[in-house]
Amino acid sequence: MSYVELHCHSAFSFLDGASSPDELAVAAAAHGYGAVALTDHDNLCGAMEFAQAAKLEGLKAIHGAELTIGGQLDHGNSEPRHLTLLVKDQRGWSNLCRLLTLAHAETRSGRQRSDPRATLEQLEAHSEGLICLSGCARHGIHDEPTLRRLLAVFGRDNLRIELQRPFARHDRAL
Repeated sequence: MSYVELHCHSAFSFLDGASSPDELAVAAAAHGYGAVALTDHDNLCGAMEFAQAAKLEGLKAIHGAELTIGGQLDHGNSEPRHLTLLVKDQRGWSNLCRLLTLAHAETRSGRQRSDPRATLEQLEAHSEGLICLSGCARHGIHDEPTLRRLLAVFGRDNLRIELQRPFARHDRAL
């Protein structure tokens, strides 16, 4: 079994990714990957470019996004959290598009614009066809009650805990 990157950002994730989706596909193929997931922050802007480039490189393109979840998580902490969602099938693609639309729908209040956020309730209503990863080390879901809630929604086969090595200074201490 070869390595598969399931949490990868392109330049469509401002300040988190630098490469274009087609550059990521070329690099993944050069490293011998059989598949790779593109999971940009709250968008699918690079999905088509990524799918076309992955096909040319003989890679399986896994579509997804890192969805920002707002609300009261982590026992009263209102800081938004990130969940990585991967598409399993057509229903999952539809649900991911719906969740991203909902997250972006309430971002404008007059002239002010806020960051996109979905709610846990919206995720529960649109979870079919998706695989949920617990999110990145800094902003993922860390509390047991929320993880149990996600487990009830996604089941054992479709919820995974993300383990990452971001290669940041002192990350071995994490």
